[in-house]
Order: sequence, then structure tokens, then C-alpha cells
Amino acid sequence: MTPERGGADLHTHTTASDGTVTPRERIRMAQEAGLEFVGITDHDTLAGLPAAREAAREAGVVLVPGVELSTDVDLGSRRVGVHILGYWVDEADEPLVQLLARRRASREQRLARMLQRLAEAGIVLDEARIRAMAQGGAIGRPHVARALVDAGVVATVAEAFERYLTPGKPGYVPRAPLAPEEAIAAIRAAGGVPVLAHPGLLPARLHGLWPTWKKVGLEGVEVYHSKHSPEQAAAFLARASELDLVPTGGSDCHGPQPGQPALMGQVRVPREWVERLAARAADPKCTL
Repeated sequence: MTPERGGADLHTHTTASDGTVTPRERIRMAQEAGLEFVGITDHDTLAGLPAAREAAREAGVVLVPGVELSTDVDLGSRRVGVHILGYWVDEADEPLVQLLARRRASREQRLARMLQRLAEAGIVLDEARIRAMAQGGAIGRPHVARALVDAGVVATVAEAFERYLTPGKPGYVPRAPLAPEEAIAAIRAAGGVPVLAHPGLLPARLHGLWPTWKKVGLEGVEVYHSKHSPEQAAAFLARASELDLVPTGGSDCHGPQPGQPALMGQVRVPREWVERLAARAADPKCTL
């Protein structure tokens, strides 16, 4: 990773999905952290990018526009979530716009089912409060987790997930299925650059699918992440080099929020990696 100033954090979230700060605030935080580049990669939405783009111009920070698609792989006994980041997509690409709309609609349906399941377990949450918390952004489990904290059911977001919002727990509802290959193809068709997010959070057996995903258009892998160990990062960097995948990195910052350390600026990758990633974009104007 790069020194304490400069560099890029290519994976952050805002109130457009499940982050706790607005796109403009995220840019300000990137500027204060001394980052040269910041990627905003909200879940299933591009809605935060216009405000972030304007704020980045004012702040002298380079925005790397992105999106994060949640997909699943069926391992037989269970489905495992795999997240695919997409950078520099054509934000007006109609098939991608429609895909994102369907994903957001499925999030709405999932929220209703989660609240129903929690109510059946004796925990009634205020849906209007959850929606206010989301500020019109794509709703996800983190919003429900924060509502559980606010209601005094649990002390932290991590505890909310552990006790209520993971497979087998009272409030868990699986998301609508989407295969990694579909997400990669949609990003490529929209002129973007697909990157595998935080592989260190995946079962090791899924690492064998990297060559398969590369064949359908995967261009990069998130080597550095706030939850990757140094040993994992070294292994992922070597594997990315073997497969000619561009290494990337990001904090995956959703906060600040209670129980989470400050993450902005804690994960930095060099400008060279951002340039290599941009070179894989379909738009020849995508230069830094």
C-alpha cells in the first residue's frame, strides 16, 4: 500500500445505499484523509455519483465512479454472497439502469419480509424510521441493523448481524439471486471495469473460480481491504499477477458509525493501480 498521504481508496459507501454520510461528506472525508482518488461504490445504485462528482471537482479529489452488485454462488448446502464492483460504467446504459432498478425493488421486498420475520420473533421496528435512516437510498441489512441498535435490542451493528441478520437467524431473508457472471457481463456491457470485492471474506473454495470469472470479463481483484490480513493481501496480489487481473484496494468504509473504527485513509493503493484499472475501461476518454 501507499504512504500515509495520497493514493486511492477505491471502495466506499454513502447514504445513496447503506453508508452513514452523504456523497458530498464522503468526498470531504477523503480530502481530509489526504487521498488523491476516492471510489464511491454504493450498492445497486449510481444515485450518489452526480453529487460526489461535483464535490470532488470543488475539493480537488479525483472521483472514481463505481457501483457494487451483490451476487450469489450456490455451494449446494448454502448460497454464498459474492460482491462485484463496477468502475466507470456508462451511467445511462439502459440495461444496467434496469438491472439496478430491479435490484432496488428486490431490496424493498426483502425489507418487508425482514420486518415481518423480526415481528414474528417479538421485535417490532419502525419502518418509517428505517426509511428515514436510508434517506431515499438503496435499503439494506445495515439499515435494519442500525434500527435494532436504536431500539436497544442490541448494542452494536455487528451484534445485530450476528444475532438476527445472518443465515439461520430470526430476521434473515436471502436476497434475490444474481450470478457473478451476470453482474460481470452487465458491467462490461455498460463499458465498465468489473472487480471482485474483498475475496478474503469468501470461502477459499471460491478462489478457484477467479479464472472462470476472468473468462467472462472480470478485470480486477480487491487485494487490499480493511478486513484482509497482510498474508491474504500478499496471496491475492500474487494470484492477481498470475491471472493478469488488476490489483485494487479500498476500505469499504460505510461510517462513521458506533462500534466501527475510522476507515477513511486506512487503506490506500497507488496511483499506478488506478491508472491500470482505468486503462481497462471501454471509454477511451477515461484517463486520469
